[in-house]
Amino acid sequence: MKFLIFLATLFLLPVTATTAAQLAPSFLSVHRSSTEDRQAIEQVLASYTRSVNSGDEKAFAALLLDEKIPFMSTSSLDTHGAHLDTRQYEDFRQAVFLSGKKYEQNFYHVRIEQDDNLAQATLDFVTKEAGSQAGGYGWKVIQLLKVNGAWKIASEFYTAYPLPKS
Repeated sequence: MKFLIFLATLFLLPVTATTAAQLAPSFLSVHRSSTEDRQAIEQVLASYTRSVNSGDEKAFAALLLDEKIPFMSTSSLDTHGAHLDTRQYEDFRQAVFLSGKKYEQNFYHVRIEQDDNLAQATLDFVTKEAGSQAGGYGWKVIQLLKVNGAWKIASEFYTAYPLPKS
């Protein structure tokens, strides 16, 4: 019996996905975006790495909607249990701006999607301690809101892995 249910599920899954895609109205794929907004978002991302690389905490904080935004690595998901607080910007601030270490961070494979005053950037990153091969890499999902004409980071979630030994 379980085998028959499994086979039915395998058969219906592609049919359901295809049907749902066919029923989506064409206007859903049209997002309101502009070249100016994309350039402004790219500037936010450039300011992000520039402030991390220079250790400019004030410039970095100015990119954020506020310092209580959701901001965390997925590596901490296993350590928080049912009482997960995603507002962990303070941990990032301590590690990057108050540790006394200097960092070199670069973004790669940046993809930006925007609809009106909401945008999302997904990207790969590499962060190294300055003058060292120590560091990490991962993938970030950054959500941005356009508030009073300026793009602000409203949330950031990222994976983090140690750099491979070369």
